[in-house]
Amino acid sequence: MADESVFEKRHVEPNAMGDVEGLLEHFNLPPAVIKYVRKNKRTLQIVLASVLILAVSLALYDSYREKRLEKASSALSQALSKAGDDKEKALQGVMAEFPGTVSARWANVELAHLEMGKAQFKEAADRYAAIRDDLKESDPLYALTVFGFAQALEARLEYDAASAAYQQLKDIKGYQIIGYIGMARIQEAQGKSDKALEILNEALSALSDKPQEDPDKRAIEDRIARLKVKL
Repeated sequence: MADESVFEKRHVEPNAMGDVEGLLEHFNLPPAVIKYVRKNKRTLQIVLASVLILAVSLALYDSYREKRLEKASSALSQALSKAGDDKEKALQGVMAEFPGTVSARWANVELAHLEMGKAQFKEAADRYAAIRDDLKESDPLYALTVFGFAQALEARLEYDAASAAYQQLKDIKGYQIIGYIGMARIQEAQGKSDKALEILNEALSALSDKPQEDPDKRAIEDRIARLKVKL
């Protein structure tokens, strides 16, 4: 009838409905909803199946990813326990087997440390720089790679580039004093003790709110006293 309400329950022949429609009838849903479900049953089944497949796939991926990260962490731990060439090979193995993981990145940093230990300063600087360029400044490894990069450049007597890296460290929380000392050390190595003294006094000012027994403050004061003797 023309004035029939869509919310009025009407008789539906059982053989005209599937299980889904029967379930909807059980919940006393409006006939219009039941009609829509019946009309789009195939599409709804496909959508539901797709959602279920996606949910299962995501769960399986999360499980795989978690196990992979655990294996990578274990491999890194084992690599770090080795020494010499065995350690280097093991670290390279972590990078090859678990690319893109935090463990692989740490393995790469450790390889740079090994290169520094073997006085391969150019190789170390290049490796530190490559790692740094793939990191956000908020990453805990970022400052560490900048520090390693600065040390490698300083060892190669590339003073301007090293000083720029230490300058960058000076602006990173937790590494300020390392940055100041690095900059001052480079100035002193170039015979510019007055400039080094200026940088150290700036560092001391940055520590003005620290107690007198603060180790960083005392280290800066000791350096200042030593430099004043030279001037």
